[in-house]
Amino acid sequence: MSLQLRCVSVYSHEGERRDVEFKLGALNIVTGASKTGKSALLDIVDYCWGRDECTIPEGEIRKSVSWFALHIDNNGERILLARENPGPAGRASDKIFFTRGVEEMPADASGFYKNVTSDGLKAQLSAVLGISENIHIPQEGSTRLPLEASSRHAILFCLQAQDEIANRRFLFHRQGEQFMPAAIRDGLPYFLGAVDERHVLTLKRYQDARARLRKMERELAESRALSDQSSSTVQSLLSEARRAGLLPSDAAAADTESAVGLLRQAAAPRPLNVTAIDDPGNDLDRLENTRRELRDQLQDVREEIAEVQRIGREASEFESEVREQDARLASIGLLTASGVSDVCPFCESHLEVPVPSVTEMRESLTGLEFQLALVRRDAPRLQERLAALETRRADTEDQLRNAQRQIAERIQENERLRIQQNDLAEQARVAGRIAYYLENVRTTAVGSSLQRAIETLLAEIAELEKALDDDELQQRLDTALNLVNLDLTKHARTLGLEHANNPLRLDRKALTVVADTVDGPITLAQMGSGENWVGYHVAAHLGLHTLFRQRNRPVPGFLMLDQPSQVHYPPERDNEGKLDDLNDEDQAAVKRLFEVMWRYCSAPGADMQIIVADHVELLEQWFRDSISERWRDGIALVPAAWLRG
Repeated sequence: MSLQLRCVSVYSHEGERRDVEFKLGALNIVTGASKTGKSALLDIVDYCWGRDECTIPEGEIRKSVSWFALHIDNNGERILLARENPGPAGRASDKIFFTRGVEEMPADASGFYKNVTSDGLKAQLSAVLGISENIHIPQEGSTRLPLEASSRHAILFCLQAQDEIANRRFLFHRQGEQFMPAAIRDGLPYFLGAVDERHVLTLKRYQDARARLRKMERELAESRALSDQSSSTVQSLLSEARRAGLLPSDAAAADTESAVGLLRQAAAPRPLNVTAIDDPGNDLDRLENTRRELRDQLQDVREEIAEVQRIGREASEFESEVREQDARLASIGLLTASGVSDVCPFCESHLEVPVPSVTEMRESLTGLEFQLALVRRDAPRLQERLAALETRRADTEDQLRNAQRQIAERIQENERLRIQQNDLAEQARVAGRIAYYLENVRTTAVGSSLQRAIETLLAEIAELEKALDDDELQQRLDTALNLVNLDLTKHARTLGLEHANNPLRLDRKALTVVADTVDGPITLAQMGSGENWVGYHVAAHLGLHTLFRQRNRPVPGFLMLDQPSQVHYPPERDNEGKLDDLNDEDQAAVKRLFEVMWRYCSAPGADMQIIVADHVELLEQWFRDSISERWRDGIALVPAAWLRG
C-alpha cells in the first residue's frame, strides 16, 4: 500500500476535533450542498503538505479552526502532519508539526507545536515517499536553475481543484502559476521512472568533467597569453599593482620574464603597518555612554542648583516681609499701648472692630522673629550647598568637554584607520588576483602538459556522453509516456470523450493532452465541451498513477478531485444531489465518470485511493458504498457549534 490519507482533521479554538475519514485503496466521495466546506478538503491537504500560501477560503472555516491536520498511512506506518491556521488574511503559518509512528489523531491541538520548518517538512515527506537523489540540469545556455524533484513536486500529480479539473488550458495542479510548468516538465521524467539514480550520478560526473575542462582550457589560454609580453592580462595586473601601491609608480617590464618578476614582487607577503587599537568601535561606544551619563549628571546638578536658589529667594523674601511688618507696627506707637481698644489711635473715632491688644501683636511678632531666626540660621547652609553644587557643575562640565574632545579624536582616528584599512584591503585584493594568476598560469612548457590533460578529459567526457545518451533517455521517456497514453486512451473511450478514437498522447512539453487526427494534432484547449475537459483531466491522471504504481514511483497513492461533475451538475442546480433535472446524456456522463473512478480503485492490485468532493449523489449501490461523508441538512466540515458570532 502506498502513501494515502486516513483522514483530514480540523481542530477548534476550544480544543474540539472534527475528522473526515477515508478508506484506503478505494473511492471516497464527500457529497453535499454548496458552502459546506467540500472544496476546502483539497486546500487543507495542499496547505498541510507545505504550500507557502494558505488557499483555504476565508470565512467560517478560517475563523473557527485553530489547526489543520492530516493522518497519513505509509504502507502501514501512520504519520501525523499538522499546520496552524494562519487566521484571517494570513498568508501561511510557519508552525508545522510532523511525527511518525502515531496510532490515533490527538484529541485536541494542545500537543501541536513547531518541530519542523517548511524546508524540513519537504525533506521529511520526500524521505517518506522514497524520493532519492535526483536533479534535472537544464541545457547549457539556459537561464533556469537545476531542479531537484521533491515531495512538493510529487503532490502536483495528486490534486485537481475545482477551477483546474475543468480547465482546458491547464492539465496539472498549479500549472498556471509562474515557474510551475517548467518544474512539472523537468520533474516528470524522474517521476515516470525514465531517469534513475545511476543516470543522475553519471550526469553529475559529466557536469564535473565539463567544469574541469573549462578550467583547464582557461589555464591553457592564459599560459599561451603569458608567452606574449604584450599580454593584456599581465599589463592590466601591473597597472593595478602600481595603482594600489604594491609597485613603484614607475615600475615597467621590458619582457615576459621581467613582467612575471614584477608580479611576483607585488604578490609577495609584506608586513602590515597598521596602528592597532583595542576594538575602536567598542571604545567609541564607551565614550558615547560616558558623555550621555555626564549630560544626565549635569542636568541633575543644574536642576538642584535652581531648586536651592529658589529656596534662598523665598527665605529672603520672607525675611523682608517680616521686617516690613515689624516696622509698620512700631511706627504707629502701638507697641506701648495695652488692652483692646475700640477707638482709633489717630482720629479717636469709634471702631466697629476693636484693635488687637498689644499682647496679641507681641505674640505674633515673637512668632515671626522665631521663624526669621530659623531662616537666618539656614541661610549659611544654603550658601554652602549652592557653592558645592556650583563646584560640582564646573567639574562635570569639564568632564563633559573632555569626553566630547575624546569622542572627536576617536572619530577622527577611526576615520584614519578606515582609510588605511581600505587601502590595505585594496592591496590584498590586487595581490590575491596576482597570486591567483601566477598560481594558475603556466609556462609554454607546462602548456603542453595541459594540452595532454585536456585531451584525456575530452575522452572521458565522450564516454560519459555515450553513457548518458540523450537518445536512450528519450527512448525510456517515450516508453513511459506510451504506457500512460494507452491507459489514457482506454479511460477516454470508456468515458465516451470526443477524439477518443484517435491516438491520444500526453504532451510533456506543452503539458496537455493531444489527439492525433488525420487533419493534424488537436490539443485539449482546442476541444469543445466541458465534459471533454474534465474527462481528459481524469483520464490523464489515472493513466499517470497507473504507471506510478506499476513502477513503484515516489508519488502519493491518492488523487483528490473537486467537483468533477460541475459541467453537468452546477451548484445552482443542486437538488439533494439527484440527477432528475439533468437530461439523459448528462446523467449518463456523470455516472460514467464516477463509475470509471470506482472501477479503477476496485481493480485488483490498483493500490489507489481517489477522494472526490461533489454535489452529486447517485442511487447506485457502489456509489452509496463509496460515500465517506454526506454534508446536508446542517452537516458540514465545521460543526455548527464551533461557529462564533
